[in-house]
Amino acid sequence: MFKRSTWILLGLAVAALLGYFLFDNFQQLRQQQQAERARLFHFAPDTIARIEIRQQQEGEPEEILLERTPEAEEGSRWRIIRPIQSAALDFPVEQLLNSFSRLTPQITLEGAEDLAAFGLDKPRHQIALFPQEGDPYRLDIGNDNFDGSGFYARPEGGEVVLLASTQKGSLLPSLLALRDKTLLRFDTAAVKSLQVQLAEAEPEVVRLERQENTWQIVEPRELPADDLNVDRLLNTLSRLQAVEFPAETKAELAPYGLEKPSAQLTVKLKDGKTLTVVLGAEKEGQVYVITSEHPAVATLLTSTADILRSDFEELRDHRIARLNPNQVGPVTLESQGERVTLNPLPQEKGSLDLRWENPEQPGQPVNLSSLFSSLNAARAKEFLPETDPDAQKALAEPDLKLTFEAKGEDGRDPLRLSLTSAGLRAYVQSSYQPDIAVIDLSTFNSVETEVNRLLEGKAEETRDQRGGSSSGS
Repeated sequence: MFKRSTWILLGLAVAALLGYFLFDNFQQLRQQQQAERARLFHFAPDTIARIEIRQQQEGEPEEILLERTPEAEEGSRWRIIRPIQSAALDFPVEQLLNSFSRLTPQITLEGAEDLAAFGLDKPRHQIALFPQEGDPYRLDIGNDNFDGSGFYARPEGGEVVLLASTQKGSLLPSLLALRDKTLLRFDTAAVKSLQVQLAEAEPEVVRLERQENTWQIVEPRELPADDLNVDRLLNTLSRLQAVEFPAETKAELAPYGLEKPSAQLTVKLKDGKTLTVVLGAEKEGQVYVITSEHPAVATLLTSTADILRSDFEELRDHRIARLNPNQVGPVTLESQGERVTLNPLPQEKGSLDLRWENPEQPGQPVNLSSLFSSLNAARAKEFLPETDPDAQKALAEPDLKLTFEAKGEDGRDPLRLSLTSAGLRAYVQSSYQPDIAVIDLSTFNSVETEVNRLLEGKAEETRDQRGGSSSGS
């Protein structure tokens, strides 16, 4: 058992720790109260209903008026009322309110009467916050101090104070910083069709339609589209953001190259709504733009405009095959006079592996995943018309002929591929593509190696049959 003195010492230790904890909390509370009392203004940011900012911009007076929107409305909680009508970005507005509510003087110049010495006789910047009830909170902002570490300010009816320069930027956001720069917003899943018209492209117009979960080019001719590039274009359009607004109306389009646009995009949604984006001239790394959903002339970064100006070659699918093993039925492989048809086997319960089998060699399942991977990874470096003489000559007797039939009663036509190499080039002709694809020779070699591996069993069987016939004779 503990001695009595031990219990006493333990009690004193606990009391000391408790006392230190209470004293520390008291000190922190006291410091918070002192900091609160030292602040210029005392209000909660969410009680402010209106903000007025008056400032000189390049010698011209500018007044910005913002109002809080009703909570029932969706989108931004603030709206710019003057000098333009626009939704405001919540972040810079909330940053202004938070900074304003926490303004704490570094120095208070009590009794300072010469306001001109601090740039406060005719202040360049004035901010007024109007609460839902009660008088507004007003602040005049004057000159910076001698070393730029602070700036002079004066609350209405108060003393001149010196505030830290780090607080000035968030107190005086520009109109551009405050305004919502969204030019277009929509749900990409709701898009039914997309048209891209480029002034200096051939073909000039490319029209695409959504077909189930993929995109198909329907103009100038029917071709599979590159889903990744189409999605990238639509994702860019669906959250299109301006850099600047050189004009608030579309009254004068010629100065921005928008009367004869370099590109025009048309998006049709499933609900029947049509959205348009028009691109004009380029200047200093930006491109002028107007949209059907915004009243102003804006600019985009050239890198953003380049995505929107995707042409036919960028939008067409450069893959030579889109094979989903789960949807592939019988597969026929032909090479160097050998031919084999592999039929899909029922998938074993609890297994994700897919197997095919040569009906002439039962009990010897084969895995086609490497062949599928090689074909799905293959990309056309360029496309040639089917009338190209060199390609026609090379494909007259192809090195490989592959046929992939759909599983079950899918209803789709089989995918037929003819592949051949000629010198340093390799050609692919697909039943899904009218043009002839040129692929890397290394890609062709990978496919050929895999096909020949799968045909080895068939070749050995043929040799065995020939050997047996010779012995019998």
